Amino acid sequence: MERIVGISVLFLSLLSIIHGLVIQSSWNHLKLKKVAPARVDGRLTGEVLLTCSATGSPAPTIAWYKDDLFVPHLEQHMGEEHPASVGETVASLRLSCLTYEDAGHYECRARACVEEVTAVTEINIVPFHTNLCAETGGPEITMWRPTVMLQEGSTAVLPCRVKSHLKDWQVKWRNSEGVDVAGERFQVQDNGDLVISDLTFSDMGEYTCIASNLRGSQRITTFLYPLASSRPRL
Repeated sequence: MERIVGISVLFLSLLSIIHGLVIQSSWNHLKLKKVAPARVDGRLTGEVLLTCSATGSPAPTIAWYKDDLFVPHLEQHMGEEHPASVGETVASLRLSCLTYEDAGHYECRARACVEEVTAVTEINIVPFHTNLCAETGGPEITMWRPTVMLQEGSTAVLPCRVKSHLKDWQVKWRNSEGVDVAGERFQVQDNGDLVISDLTFSDMGEYTCIASNLRGSQRITTFLYPLASSRPRL
């Protein structure tokens, strides 16, 4: 019952977003929804988690930079999203076992077509005499989209980017009924993304990405909402 109520609330939220909105290929919009604090003091050997999210059309891409240099903690390049799409993208950056070298300015950069917005967090490392370093080895999902709205007939990309110190993780995607996605139109990429081709209205629903290995697992959900195509049908 709680799951049904949760999906209903999410569906109503989507309707409030698209109410009165006609998505066009020439329409661009980008806005930061959640940003990390302007300053964070991290304990030596401890950890810091930075989270940034943005909404836009087309659905935005997000990358983290430290002192203007890309943070190569994982491959986050997502390519160009379909221009007639609306969505929210979340990207997190976890800094574990902090050292003094981790201090600096961390910038979240969100892009949607030609639009770009940024937010900067200054991280300072403060001394701490107890060793807080603890690496569990479980996979961590660092980029995903909670909501995606895309025209029918398009190709939907639901990202599920995973960070793990070992390469022994695997990703599974399940639909709203808890069944593993299957079929020619559904492809799980090596980087964890789910690609759904020739999108139809029947594809609407909640999709769950589960990343796991022998040391743990993590999951996220994406609600996919196909929109009627603006092109007239013959």
